[in-house]
Amino acid sequence: MSFISRRQFLRSAVLHWAGLMTAGFFENPLSGASVRAEKKGPPTRNRRVLADFHVHTLMDDWNLLSPPAVKSPFLAKIAAQLFNKTRVDWKRSHRAGIDLVCEAHYNVMDEVLSMPTDPYPEAPKNILRMMDLLEKELAGEAAPYARLARNHKELESLLNVPRGNPDFRVAVVHTIEGGHSLGGSLEPLALFAQRGAALMTITHFFNKGIATSANALPFFPDANSSWPNQGLSEFGAAVIKEMERLGMIVDVIHATSAAIQDILKVATKPLAATHSSGRTLGDHSYSLHDEHIQEIARRGGIVGIILCPFILSNYSSLHLAREFGTLEDVVRTIRYVTKICGTHKPIGIGSDFSGYITGPKEMSCLDEIGKLRQRLLREFDNDEDVVEDIMADNVIEFLLKNWRTGI
Repeated sequence: MSFISRRQFLRSAVLHWAGLMTAGFFENPLSGASVRAEKKGPPTRNRRVLADFHVHTLMDDWNLLSPPAVKSPFLAKIAAQLFNKTRVDWKRSHRAGIDLVCEAHYNVMDEVLSMPTDPYPEAPKNILRMMDLLEKELAGEAAPYARLARNHKELESLLNVPRGNPDFRVAVVHTIEGGHSLGGSLEPLALFAQRGAALMTITHFFNKGIATSANALPFFPDANSSWPNQGLSEFGAAVIKEMERLGMIVDVIHATSAAIQDILKVATKPLAATHSSGRTLGDHSYSLHDEHIQEIARRGGIVGIILCPFILSNYSSLHLAREFGTLEDVVRTIRYVTKICGTHKPIGIGSDFSGYITGPKEMSCLDEIGKLRQRLLREFDNDEDVVEDIMADNVIEFLLKNWRTGI
């Protein structure tokens, strides 16, 4: 056995460390690809950066307009500071080259503070006011950075403007979270469709007489039904049929597995699960069973992976998810859905950012999405085409093919 001296060991260690440092800043001549751990800014060759299927950009702004906040504004401000730890900023999103944001309109007052199973008749008006608020912002201070697409043709036109062009803007699309927004009637669907709402989740934290909702987070139990697996109501089936007639996409997320099973029996067009996870990896009633993911994919639908480690994995508390949850939870879920579907094509990203979620500890603002891209590149052997599909193109293609409101 041969030995090296301490001087030889130290010399070897220094040279090894220098080699690792050098590799982080220069191209690998064998692969032609950078081996740097992280890259800032949008990818090269003007590839798509992100089409986010589910975002709550204006959640804090809207909450300030709620009756309790009007009387005591500090309440909404404190809630935002304490609980809304993820952010979406139009200027930063534009600078990062984000392609598309699907703005999810949700009014907590309309759902939580009314009776769990009774629809709130003012809810449709509030959704229209939220649309007004978004459009006012996009026509005002956010105009240099983002622009609304009112139908799939406008979306396609916006997405054809390359980054670097002075006319490039983040494309923004109206969506609605929760069938409680209908106020117990089918009539508002036509108004939402006319305004260009691309999709709607048919349920959220409470049933509202449409479909049984899943327990998404510990502080929102399924408080609306004596038997949580009752599924889709007759009114819920009518909602789905009317949405399909109007060209609006049905979003199944937040529904129980029994409700999703009923939705699959009624729906005739491709479905979306905009901000989802797999129950095999994260055993929550909110998450989707493998067979439901596979059936949505088989029908030409799409599953957007949420950027919330608590939902993606089996952390026993939100505190632990906040401390240990990372983007690796997201990558693991994407890899698993790819495996059970046999392809990456039914997968997108639905971050749920600015929606009071516990995000990955590496990200606090949506413009940091490049960190996920780098991890996906490592996971999928530096295949830029696969990663671009997952990050953006799958959602874009799905919307351009299936969204038919606002024309």
